[in-house]
Amino acid sequence: MPVIEAGFCGAPDPKAADALVQFGPTILVDTGWDQQFNYASIPLQSLPASGSTNIPALVDTGACESCIDEALAQNLGLPMVDRQVVAGVGGQLTVNVYLAHLSCAAIGHLMYGRFSGVHLTTGGQPHRAVIGRTFLQGLLMIYDGANGSVQLLK
Repeated sequence: MPVIEAGFCGAPDPKAADALVQFGPTILVDTGWDQQFNYASIPLQSLPASGSTNIPALVDTGACESCIDEALAQNLGLPMVDRQVVAGVGGQLTVNVYLAHLSCAAIGHLMYGRFSGVHLTTGGQPHRAVIGRTFLQGLLMIYDGANGSVQLLK
């Protein structure tokens, strides 16, 4: 069973637990939109080509959908397909919607389709994507706050 560490258990204790509180569970994902890839092919024999690799993504169980940083989406030239209203702690905001994929090769997991472009880096966030519950569907998550460890298993 593939496992990925999304916490900070490699840091010296008790710093791992503090880092998990400060930054939240974080994984590295690849993103882009591969026009040549057959996203509907199941089971996947490979992952699509990515325009950006190893980007930090916050694992956020409070978010239903996954989002991508607006500046990253524009830099990658992702196709903008819509605009929609999203809501968060800052209230409602109208954002661009892009076609993209997020993949995590370490566990062979892929999510593709529509992603809201949100202002993560311009808001001072260290993450370039937010992994919501739609990405986590089908995964097992073990959160050990005392030790600063979060594991995702497929």
